[in-house]
Amino acid sequence: MSHSDDAFTLGRRAATPLPGVFDGAVSGLSAAGALSRLRVLTAQQNRLEAERSAVLTRLYELRDDARRVREESSRRFVDDWDELVAEVGAALGTGRSAAGAAVHRGLDLRERTPRLFELFAAGRVSLPLVREVLRSSAAVLDDRVAAMFDDRITAWLAARAGLSITARAVADAAKSILTRLDPAAAREVPPVEPRERLEFHSRADGLVDLEAVMPKAEAIRLSSLVGPVAESVCRHDGRTLGQRQVAALVALAEGYESLGCRCGREGCDLREARPRTGAVSPDIRALAVIVLNETDLFDATSTEEDLFTPVSAPEATPEPEPAAPEPGSEPALAPELTPEPESQSAATAGHGAIVLTGDPGLTGPVTVEQARELIAQSRTQFRILGRRDPATGTVHAHGASGYRPTWYQLLVMRLTYPTCVFPGCSVAADRCQADHVGEYDKDDPAAGGPTTVAGRGTSGNLVPLCGFHHRIKTETGWLSDILQDGTVEWRHPAGGVWTVPPGAATDLLPGLGRIIWDGPEPGPARAKNPDGLETDAKRRAKARRALRIENRLLRHERREREAAEVEARERERERKEAEAQGHTYDATAPLKPPPF
Repeated sequence: MSHSDDAFTLGRRAATPLPGVFDGAVSGLSAAGALSRLRVLTAQQNRLEAERSAVLTRLYELRDDARRVREESSRRFVDDWDELVAEVGAALGTGRSAAGAAVHRGLDLRERTPRLFELFAAGRVSLPLVREVLRSSAAVLDDRVAAMFDDRITAWLAARAGLSITARAVADAAKSILTRLDPAAAREVPPVEPRERLEFHSRADGLVDLEAVMPKAEAIRLSSLVGPVAESVCRHDGRTLGQRQVAALVALAEGYESLGCRCGREGCDLREARPRTGAVSPDIRALAVIVLNETDLFDATSTEEDLFTPVSAPEATPEPEPAAPEPGSEPALAPELTPEPESQSAATAGHGAIVLTGDPGLTGPVTVEQARELIAQSRTQFRILGRRDPATGTVHAHGASGYRPTWYQLLVMRLTYPTCVFPGCSVAADRCQADHVGEYDKDDPAAGGPTTVAGRGTSGNLVPLCGFHHRIKTETGWLSDILQDGTVEWRHPAGGVWTVPPGAATDLLPGLGRIIWDGPEPGPARAKNPDGLETDAKRRAKARRALRIENRLLRHERREREAAEVEARERERERKEAEAQGHTYDATAPLKPPPF
């Protein structure tokens, strides 16, 4: 439903009870009371936004003081600003650019426009208007001019507090003031040029929205090309105009000047599509990886049964690990992940598939039916993610033999974590690096973190990290750990704790959690430092391993404490119920099970 829809005309109702924390305070409001409360809440929101900016400047101040007294850093790839941005991004749940902009905004308020900061802290001006003032005065270099501008724009805003002011009005007022104070610093708004882009957005119904922004001249040329191609079929073609326009756009990209008519008549002269030039290849290939459960694949294809190793087979020879798919193919990975008998019902509840492409807008979960349709329309190459042991029924796959993960391990990692796992980061996993959470020891692989992903009995040790946050994790005090359910826990030396859960693929493809990754035993350690001297990386890895052990003990103690508190609350509730009924409560009896 778009924002332009009339909710009253559509008959939309608000009959569901409010959350309990709001029910008493909100349900009794009149129309005038509701509007008055909204004004109060808006002022409170403005004050909170100002306080957040103040806290950001305090954090910057603390980090800057520490930098000034610290000895020369041994970091090579990140600096103090990078670490601060990572801290702020995790706390605000935003990416690198938004976090940096928030810190700069706080510093500008504190150092360049302190009077405006006071007005903001009083809740009398909103964040969008503050942003417009700071943006308009970004070119002011003279401190005296900046102070005078701060006085005048704050007085202008204070005189209009409580009135409805737009960002455009603030921008005009700021420009008028700067024109008198410092004409060279007055912000000239350049003409808005179109931001050319081409974006794909996957939809829930299996279709894809294509958003294209281009100059009008190019759009006119494209329209003039699409139109004739869309009309290059006879009137008996059953496709709608929209379907033919989409087909025409694809045909133009592939090098054709007409569509192949689908009327089905033998005598139709337009049945064959005509290429624009003789040098155009009629076969354009694009790689897509479709991952779905074995039980969903059998109904979708006419694949030979011996594609998979049946459970009742007398013997099974493990297949060598296949290489990554060749560019231009469209493989559909069919993991042999039929649920074990005791978990059949749990697995059938998670039917679904995942499509992975080079474009994040096209990557994501789809239904089984949509995956089958895509397989039927593609030149498909099947690859088995795991082989079943005929004796035990367990599914095995080849793991890494050293530092570098296999292609299938990278696939499972990206399925488990679709984006960078640093708090607030949304960089797609296929654009990230594979990070060993427990540091890999190349000199002694048995002592370092293994190259493993989620599977049976393990949550793995590989997660995707974008280049920036990978460097932050390597060279600063951030410490990551993978919990048993696959959640990635991050801890900062200042005491902050953040958790990032795995993606939806673990629910759609439950068999991923039952793969047993077979790999060779780690080789013997090699003496890189015969004198016993440790490198900085080795000392840092040893300290992090000790911290992870300590954090796991703390988590265990916290879970036990929370369980004891829950039991105490339940016993108190049962005691009150027993006393209300006139019974004597037995505190040694087991707790009653929940009523469901």
